[in-house]
Amino acid sequence: MDMRDAEAPTGPCVLASAVALLTIVLPFLADWNATHLYNPAWSGHAKFHSAHTMALGGALGLLGLVWLWQRDRFTAGLAVLAIYWLTQASALAFPGTSVIDPEFADRLPRIGGVTLNQAWGDAVFVGLLALSLAWARRRGR
Repeated sequence: MDMRDAEAPTGPCVLASAVALLTIVLPFLADWNATHLYNPAWSGHAKFHSAHTMALGGALGLLGLVWLWQRDRFTAGLAVLAIYWLTQASALAFPGTSVIDPEFADRLPRIGGVTLNQAWGDAVFVGLLALSLAWARRRGR
């Protein structure tokens, strides 16, 4: 990165960086436990896909984080981060998928009678990335 790309932290970069850090960490928090990776009912192949998802989140989150802070790659950084969350949301359109196995449904938080699951998270994170883009464009970035 040359010095023209270096800037003082800006609101859009900070907001999107928070999403990037969560993209790196949340897949591991969600899957490195008895509901996924250590679930005795899951086959080795199912665990492989869970591990792939964790690694993919880490890689896309890190790449997005680096690109967000480069003037000419900010939008690409947002796109890389959105890819993770949008593809996770799209997985619900495949046959036989669900946001959680029934035996672990009680682990999901509830607020005001609404169960917060990964579909809500997908919408929130993509929304924060869209907000970062709009904010950056408004600032002329």
